[in-house]
Order: sequence, then structure tokens, then C-alpha cells
Amino acid sequence: MKPSVVEHLRCPVTGDPVFLSDGAPVSTAEIASGRLRTSVGQEYPIVEGVPVMLRLGALTAGQAETRESFSEKWRRARHYREATRAHYVQWYLDRYGFGTLDGLSGFLRSKRRILDAGTGLGRDAELFARHSRALVFGIDISDGIYDAYRDLHHLKNLHLVQADLTRLPFPPAFFDFISCDQVIHHTPDVCESLRALVRHVAAGGHLAVYVYKKKGPIREFCDDYIRRLTVGMPPDECMRVSESITRFGKSLADAKIEIEVPEEIPILGIKAGKYDLQRFIYWNVLKCYWNDSMDWESNVITNFDWYHPFYAHRHTPEEVGGWCEAAGLEIVNFNVVESGISVLGRRVL
Repeated sequence: MKPSVVEHLRCPVTGDPVFLSDGAPVSTAEIASGRLRTSVGQEYPIVEGVPVMLRLGALTAGQAETRESFSEKWRRARHYREATRAHYVQWYLDRYGFGTLDGLSGFLRSKRRILDAGTGLGRDAELFARHSRALVFGIDISDGIYDAYRDLHHLKNLHLVQADLTRLPFPPAFFDFISCDQVIHHTPDVCESLRALVRHVAAGGHLAVYVYKKKGPIREFCDDYIRRLTVGMPPDECMRVSESITRFGKSLADAKIEIEVPEEIPILGIKAGKYDLQRFIYWNVLKCYWNDSMDWESNVITNFDWYHPFYAHRHTPEEVGGWCEAAGLEIVNFNVVESGISVLGRRVL
């Protein structure tokens, strides 16, 4: 933990400032352990260089289970950030309308404080830190934050904190830009989580958020049916299920079969057109993710990410647009793909 982060942190329960009670520095730049306190006695430990601004006892059962699921994911996929970087960075740039790294850098040029809410192993937080002069903060509820700190704490403008995005340890209206990509649908109430994030965006600042899109009835049925069985599984068992589903997805992709749907079938949410067989099954029947640009482990963990977490909400574009309007966000970019809905909005209220 960089000592300078303390001045920016607030107790997520009371909103009070915190101060460093004691610390064991590993160097002049980083504090490896110690405690943060408030004037009324709230305490938060510093563990392995990470301030833990999280009270596990305050999490709902669903949040606690989701936290454990993602902690397990990051324990099993420590190379995920690098193995998936090429695919996911460009996908991020495309969905939010930046297009290129230069486009992102231009957008970030005026930003002073940036938050990556749900940073996981820190891929997007690192992206923002390397392409801006802003102070960048990455938070995550899972233990993946420790791996992110281990790999990225050398970046001078990056701070990493373990926290719950629905109870952020920062002042209101603190950030010029918050990015919450592929995370918010794993919280208990997506709309309320969006509102919680907006409260920490300064007037005129921006929020980027992605949620899963509701699919056609066959895919939704299969998702619900399989997840009823897998969500409560021990991680090893769910991983075996994810491996078998990944193997199926890879087999479909390797077959390189193209099919044609001659006419739209609205009642099933199936559009007319030509499809790669794997993509058709993936979008319309069940999640059997496979991406040739990623290694086997990353593909498996992507399916595990879907089948094991307690929460995996899906929504319609109309719902998401309504939430943004109600929260005082002016939509700058609205992107809908088969997998989900990405919104870049500017806070006007």
C-alpha cells in the first residue's frame, strides 16, 4: 500500500476519514501490513500490502458465496490477465466507443481520479494507469486483489484496495471516471449497485458499465437449469463441469461448420442468418464458451465464471437504459451485443 492512499480512503460504514494506526513498511514506497482506524474506533487491516476496507460479516450470504467463487477463480487462473489481454482490451475499447488505445488515452486525458470497480487481477486498472496521468484505484471484493497488488504495485499512480463496490471506501462524487466492466451483474441488485457507483462520480464525470443481456428462451432455460445445479457445488466439482462444457465448445469450434437459419424465429429469439455452429449453440442454447485466442485454462475459467457465482443477472437494453436515466446519467455510448450491454454515461445530476 502506498502511504498516500490513506488520505483518500473513507470508512465504508460511516464515511469517516481513516488514519494509519501502525504499519510495517517493506520500503519507503510501500506499507505491507498494519491497521487503518477512524476517530470512532473502526479498524481495517492492511494485508499483504492491501488495505482491506471490507467487513465480511456485513456481506449477505449471496455476496459471501460470490466473493468465495471469484477468489477461487483467481487462485486457479493467476495468468488470466496476460492470457486474455489481447482479446479483452480490444473488446473493451470497441464496446465503449474508444476504438483504439489512443482513443482511450484521449478520453482519460482530463481525468484526475479513476476507479476500476471489480478489478479482479487488475487488467483494466493497469490499462488506465498506463494510459493516463490520473490517480487510478482498483477495488475488488475477492482475494484476487492480492495477486493484482503483487504484480502491479510498482505502478506509481495505481492504488489497490479490497472493498465492496456497493459500499465504496471513498468520498461521494470523488471520481471523474468509474469503470465497472463485467462485474455489476454479480451483485445482489444491479440497479441499486449502479446507483451506488453513480454517487461516487463527480458531476460531468463518466461511468462505464457492462451487464449480461437476457437471451432467448432456450438459452435462458438452460442457464437457469444448469446454474441451479452448479452454483452450490464445491469449486472442484463445478470446475469439472466447466471443463466438460468447454471441451464441447472447443469441439464445436474445431468442426468449423456453418449453418443457416433461413427465417427469423422471434418466439425463440433466433435471428435469421449464417452462423458458425459453435456460436449458434453458444448464443441460443447454452454457454459453452470457446475462444481460439485464449489458452485452455482461460476458456475453462470463463465458463466457471458463469456457472459458479451465486449471482449472474441478465437484463434487457430497455431496463439498463431506464436505470441510467433514473440515476442521472446521460448516455454517451450504448452498445448491445449478444453477450451483454455496455454503457458509457456522463453524470448530469
